[in-house]
Amino acid sequence: MANVEIAHFCKRVAIVDDDENTCLCFHDLLQSTKIFSFAGSFSDASQALDGIPRLQPDLAVMDICLPGMNGIECTRRLRHIMPNLKIIIMTGTHNADCVDASLQAGAAAYLFKPIIGDQLLVTLRFAALNQTLIPDKVEYQLPSTNPKTKDLPLSPREKEVLAGLADGLLYKEISQKLGISYAMVHKHQHSIFKKLHVSNRSEAIRIWLNKCRD
Repeated sequence: MANVEIAHFCKRVAIVDDDENTCLCFHDLLQSTKIFSFAGSFSDASQALDGIPRLQPDLAVMDICLPGMNGIECTRRLRHIMPNLKIIIMTGTHNADCVDASLQAGAAAYLFKPIIGDQLLVTLRFAALNQTLIPDKVEYQLPSTNPKTKDLPLSPREKEVLAGLADGLLYKEISQKLGISYAMVHKHQHSIFKKLHVSNRSEAIRIWLNKCRD
């Protein structure tokens, strides 16, 4: 059943970045999954505004620093043309104004470079499910110190559940993977939220992604 759900979930992703190596890396990453496929790449906003509406991808990954028009303005225009398109903004700048401007332009998520492959895939899946993974003001002003997951005040089972959430798994899929009941997954999730002092799954996953996995 899980395989059927994942196959049905498959989404097409376009990349907008003037760095050819980044586009190639993202192409290989997306094509290695069963839930995403590579729709095409564009090196500037002008190409993206012309090509993305023709390709009709489900999601787009957009660099802020593009030749000519920047990624934020490109996002705003694309969202006007394609209101259902989910756009993930990426940048190497930890700037609160850029985050706010990206959200106002209609971005579904915001990622800082260098981007870990798993982090991109999780963010894409959450965006596809109409959920967001936006860094809070403290995190996007300062880079993460990236401590070990052993520093998290969680039990081994809670770490397994959180890892499943970070991998974009549904509660049912985590239940099947760990061999525990659906209700137990929710119980562990409640405990994780309490221990990490967060109020939702996005915040818990953000903490996990800022750690080095053991």
